[in-house]
Amino acid sequence: MKLNKIKETAGKILKKGKHKLVINLEKFEENKKQVTDAITRSDVKDIISKGIIDIKKNTGQSRGRARDLLEKKKLKRKKGPGKKKGTLKARQKDNVYNLKVRGLRKRLKELKKEDKLNDKNYKKLYLMIKGNYFRGKKHLEEYINGENK
Repeated sequence: MKLNKIKETAGKILKKGKHKLVINLEKFEENKKQVTDAITRSDVKDIISKGIIDIKKNTGQSRGRARDLLEKKKLKRKKGPGKKKGTLKARQKDNVYNLKVRGLRKRLKELKKEDKLNDKNYKKLYLMIKGNYFRGKKHLEEYINGENK
């Protein structure tokens, strides 16, 4: 049988592609007659067991360049404007909504302690803050002053 066909059958037996298999030339020269006479799958299995056909090792993806890049980033390199993706708003680290809501709720509690709000109005304004109704503290106070008049 031709070597190409032997590699194909060996590939089916080993569950690998024929390009992942390699023929050991030294052992092939010693057992040339047995290899050329191989017809059945059992003959090919014998060839594999003798080590005439081997499996190539899988080549992985090299991490060398990635390691170099990480080293440079640790030294604060490669972080200029040319490397940044997305708008400034997309890159904001702090959640702006959370910061705004916390400030508004704190101001609302202060107004309640000063007795400028009753419980009913407090609850209504609290829910309005949660719904992102107010732009900021000044807007909140303007709303309260306009509503109380």
